[in-house]
Amino acid sequence: MSTISLNRRTAFTGAAALALVPAVGIAAEGKTTVIGKLWADAEALRVKLDRYRAEIAASAENGGISGWMRLGGEANTLGGERYARLMAILNSTPANAADLKIMAKVVLDGEIQNGAKGFAADRFAQATLSLAA
Repeated sequence: MSTISLNRRTAFTGAAALALVPAVGIAAEGKTTVIGKLWADAEALRVKLDRYRAEIAASAENGGISGWMRLGGEANTLGGERYARLMAILNSTPANAADLKIMAKVVLDGEIQNGAKGFAADRFAQATLSLAA
């Protein structure tokens, strides 16, 4: 199987999984659960990383790892902290459909799609099954 078809399949699977999650308003995602709090932190870090967007994109052109990993200083620190939050979300147990929606967003996040997408897909499937039980 080629990498291109695997990437298309992964993207389709992630999009299909997101479509299965019940529609929950942004307000309902809130900051009341562990996953909700981690997501709020990850989004705040994403906003801070935006000031390094050009440098991160230029570094990512070399392939293999995320652009922030090749940078030093604050960009590397912020990128590492955000990645840690995304991984913590994937390793958490969802409390409700809003948490599951957040997990689906993490699976589809560019940071995860460029790296740990197999792990993320597995964790999302396990989380979905835990709420369906």
